Amino acid sequence: MKVVCFLPDSIAFQNKLGMLTRSAGVNFQPCTSEEEAKVFAANEKKDRFFLFAEAKKIDFLKDFSSTYPECRIVVILQESLQRVIPSLIDCSNIQCFVATNNGEFDARELIMLLKKFESKDYPGLEKHLNFPAIFKEKRIKSQNDKREAIKILEEFILKIGGNSDRFDQYAQRVCDLADELLLNAVFDANPRLKTADRSAPFELSDTESVRIKWGFDGEVFGLSVADPFGSLSKKTVMQYLDENQKTEHIGKRDSGGLGIKLIFERLHHYIVNVNPGKMTEIVCLMRFEKRFKDFDKRLRSFHYFKVEDSQ
Repeated sequence: MKVVCFLPDSIAFQNKLGMLTRSAGVNFQPCTSEEEAKVFAANEKKDRFFLFAEAKKIDFLKDFSSTYPECRIVVILQESLQRVIPSLIDCSNIQCFVATNNGEFDARELIMLLKKFESKDYPGLEKHLNFPAIFKEKRIKSQNDKREAIKILEEFILKIGGNSDRFDQYAQRVCDLADELLLNAVFDANPRLKTADRSAPFELSDTESVRIKWGFDGEVFGLSVADPFGSLSKKTVMQYLDENQKTEHIGKRDSGGLGIKLIFERLHHYIVNVNPGKMTEIVCLMRFEKRFKDFDKRLRSFHYFKVEDSQ
């Protein structure tokens, strides 16, 4: 696997990215100009490679995306994803948006991203939490199951925080997030229930059941929800995150992404793994900061992976 990087205005980012890339055993080629990046891409022909570039290079990214469709693009964010999305929503081979905070990459995020690209093994909350991590899991087939799962989740987070007032609020945020993810998986993703009242009791068959899982490794808290339908597209997610879309119009669009704006406000790293027609897994990662304003001001990352059955 090869990575080409065009970050001419951020030498520090480029150096850090090169260090992380090489430590993951991946070939790294820094470029100092758009033309140099295009020459590299042209020489690669149809081989698999990845471009890392800054979000503000809009025209370059659009041109590169259409000229080299075999390339997978990772966009480096120094501003909110919602501001960037409107300009890049039609670039189909942009796969991930990686946030930087206080002028730094999250090394764990970058290394995991590179490992996924290398192995093509995408699903699994466990990949994102360090060992030893504590995990809980529950299958959801009814409204009672959902209610019980959220209660256990709340107790888990309160226990982490020693019942401090701050973790009361974090528990509420995470439970709101989990409730919305589960409603999306139960109703919006399921063709049988897509038009049903989301507040109504539900009963799922074994083949329709949804899985929720969560864990904490002492630094990062992670939560995942998986459904057996595999219908959530990258463009749908990006449409819901577009700050130009009015919230009151969200429910009028036909998709399995209802509530993504609410979800995105309650996490730091949003990952979608899709095996079309078979599985959608949403992974949400966050750090429980000492101050809520520090939690809220962090830029958010978004990754979208399509599972390859041939792996």
